[in-house]
Amino acid sequence: MNSDAYHAFMLDHASGALSNEMALAAELHILLSETGKTTANIWQSTRDSIGLWANEARALEHECLPEALELARGDFETVPWKKGLSGVHYAKRGKGKGKLMRLDPGQAAPEHSHSALEATVVLEGKFEDGHGVYRRGDLVLGRPGVRHRPAAHGDEMCICYVAQDALSFWRLS
Repeated sequence: MNSDAYHAFMLDHASGALSNEMALAAELHILLSETGKTTANIWQSTRDSIGLWANEARALEHECLPEALELARGDFETVPWKKGLSGVHYAKRGKGKGKLMRLDPGQAAPEHSHSALEATVVLEGKFEDGHGVYRRGDLVLGRPGVRHRPAAHGDEMCICYVAQDALSFWRLS
C-alpha cells in the first residue's frame, strides 16, 4: 500500500474529514489492527496537540464506534447476503454506500477498477487483490483507475467491509 495515501487517510480520519462510510473503515482498521491503533494514536495525538478539529473528529469517531464494534465481533450468520452479477455476495450497511462483501473459498471477482477511492477492511479470512494478501484488520486503499481482482485467499471464506468515496480521493492525491 502507498504509505503516503495511508497516512493521509488516517490523518483525514483523525481530523474528521472522512465520510461516514470511510470513517467506519478507519475505525474497523483501528479496532482490529495493531498498525491501525498505533497510526491512529499518532494522528490523534497530533490533532489534540494542535487543538484543531478535535471536537468534530471525536464526535465522528464516537458515532462510528458502535457499528464498528458490531462488525468487529464477526457475527455474519444472519446477514441478508445478495448475490451480485459477478457472483460475489454483498450486504448493505446502514444508509450509506458502505457494504459487506463475502467471497467464498476460492472465489474471485472479475478484474476491475473504480472511479473513486475504495477502502476495504478484512473482517474474516484472508483477502487478495493482485497486489498483496491481507488479513483480519488490514486496510486496503484502492486508488481510482488501479485495476484489482478481489479474491478469497486460501480455503476459507473472506468477509470484508468496503466503502467508496470520490471526495476522499481528491484530498489524498
